[in-house]
Amino acid sequence: MRGGFPTGVGSLVAGLLRGLDLESRVKEQMCVLVWDEVVGERIASAAQPEFVRDGRMFVVAKSPVWANELTFYKAEMIANLNRRVGGNVLKEIVFKAGRFPRRTARSVAEPADESGLEGIPLSERELESVGAASRDAGEGAEDVRHLLETALRLEKWKQARGWTPCAKCGALQNAPDGICPICRYLD
Repeated sequence: MRGGFPTGVGSLVAGLLRGLDLESRVKEQMCVLVWDEVVGERIASAAQPEFVRDGRMFVVAKSPVWANELTFYKAEMIANLNRRVGGNVLKEIVFKAGRFPRRTARSVAEPADESGLEGIPLSERELESVGAASRDAGEGAEDVRHLLETALRLEKWKQARGWTPCAKCGALQNAPDGICPICRYLD
């Protein structure tokens, strides 16, 4: 590094992760995962989130009437979702009428484990892999380890609920046509 102190690989990795804002992205995805629990059975049966991007959650309601009605509760939903995931990640919810797949993962009456994704076990091999990847992160090693473990648990959570790779980009998705909402949105 010219004119400054040498930077270790760990500092570079930690800075890169902060720059990519991966923690915020993981929390955005958590908002989708806890939707049913936070909004309750009645709303979850009428509206489901498609995806979250840059703090905006896109939600499909089963009718225009539902989409309109839910806009009156938007601020409360945003506050409750942000509180549940432990950060101020959602800024907006966009409702639209359309058809959405019914989630079969669990009933809304069955609350998610309080520890969230922390309750999903990782194998010794996965933990060793995460440890090796985060070891060189220096002062950010613990943050990198936590982020990588959370990402692995999120993948396991989706796979256990039947999510499959998108036919276009390979990201896990649960749409009936096999195309993730982001690829569908970009088309």
